[in-house]
Amino acid sequence: MKKSMICKITGSLSLIAALWLSGCSSDEKTENQTTVDDSKIQNVEVTVPAYRSFVSEVLITGTAEPNREVMLYAIESGYVKTVYKDIGDRVQKGEVIAVLENPELYRQQQQLTAEMEGKKSVYERLQSTYKKTPALTPLQILEDARAEYLSLKAKWDAANDRISFLQVKAPFSGIITQRFVDEGALVQSGLTEDNPQPIVEIQEVNPIRLSIPLPEADAVAIGKGMGVVVTFPELPGKSYTAKISRTANSLDRASKTMRVEIDIPNADGKIKSGMYAKVLMQINSRDSVLSLPVTAQVIFQNQPFVMLVVDLPAGQAGGKVERVPLRKGLSNKDYFEVLNPEIGVESQVIIQGKGLVRPGQVVKPIFKSE
Repeated sequence: MKKSMICKITGSLSLIAALWLSGCSSDEKTENQTTVDDSKIQNVEVTVPAYRSFVSEVLITGTAEPNREVMLYAIESGYVKTVYKDIGDRVQKGEVIAVLENPELYRQQQQLTAEMEGKKSVYERLQSTYKKTPALTPLQILEDARAEYLSLKAKWDAANDRISFLQVKAPFSGIITQRFVDEGALVQSGLTEDNPQPIVEIQEVNPIRLSIPLPEADAVAIGKGMGVVVTFPELPGKSYTAKISRTANSLDRASKTMRVEIDIPNADGKIKSGMYAKVLMQINSRDSVLSLPVTAQVIFQNQPFVMLVVDLPAGQAGGKVERVPLRKGLSNKDYFEVLNPEIGVESQVIIQGKGLVRPGQVVKPIFKSE
């Protein structure tokens, strides 16, 4: 009996010892595995800043607008007798677009014509008599007759002018982009009525006027006459070389942008009003500028940074990652100027693998030759 219990106790102790040893072995394995993971070094591609002859360019999206645009109203009231033009039609300056009718104006003209002819006859007869026998015709009577005749003639001329306004003419050459009335419609005078009906809308699209909202940072470097290259996404393979025609010389208070306008010849009419355009303009150039490729920049919390590889103490492989706030100067689509005093020609800047590392991590830099 005693021998049996001793065997059981011995077996239990052996089991406990085995479990304890197994736990120690598992912990040791986990610790060793962690050590291996921490010792793994991430490879990153780096470059160093270099001095370059620098041309700074800016690419901005603009909108094509008509050079001139008007809603054309009738100067005189009447009903629409004929409309000669429709949307899409080209018109020349002074060309008749629509004709109105106003019977009341024609009656006034007839009445004034009759009265004017009578006053003119009286004035001419008195004038003839005064020349022959000035003593028999008082000068005052002659002057009164002349004044009455001239007054009626002025009214008659005004009536003729109003009748001529029944022909609605194009104020400049362009394209009809909207039509608002049909034949038989009654329209009111655009001079005397509060809410008149427009006849048509006309746009002058040759030249086309390109409007660009230039950011505040670039506004000081842009001036009238500066050359630009314009492309339209809807017109592939075609580019336009032009010059800045005018600038607002003032920033919009809300958007902090300056309006810049470029006139582009558009005789073939391919550029349509409302099209988006890409405008490439050179804003500055300098020689021997310390710069980095644009791939070196990383955005963190909406701010630009670069990731540097800083050498570790002697005897350790690779280097440590350091995230540095970036100070940029000139920039174009390929490079940007580096203004950080702590970054020089020997600084190792990560250009590939930036998203795989974090500050303080050990990495192995691999240089890229340009």
